[in-house]
Amino acid sequence: MLKDKRILMGVTGGVAIYKVLDLISRLKKKGAVLDVIMTKAATEMISPILFQTMARCKVHVEMFEESSDYDVEHIALAEACDLVLVAPATANTIAKVAYGIADNLLTTTLLACVKPIILPQQ
Repeated sequence: MLKDKRILMGVTGGVAIYKVLDLISRLKKKGAVLDVIMTKAATEMISPILFQTMARCKVHVEMFEESSDYDVEHIALAEACDLVLVAPATANTIAKVAYGIADNLLTTTLLACVKPIILPQQ
């Protein structure tokens, strides 16, 4: 069911962040292809290297990071996925999306995305 489905994982700085590593492992075992965006707060709780290792992909953090291609990063990430899953979904991130505040790579990508978005509460 998840084989070759591209899931964009949005990782925020919530207390349940440690559970996301297990979730990523389970998704990979089911055959999902992952991209990961971490907020700055999330990187202060767990190193992006752990997520990069578990998901086997580049972890995106900075909104204005230089890239080797000419795609607009938040648009390319939003278009490439089949589904977006934000875990943990902090009240801060949920409120930003609800009010259209795009002040980091994750919220910018969420607001540009027309695919299904899952924002489970902690």
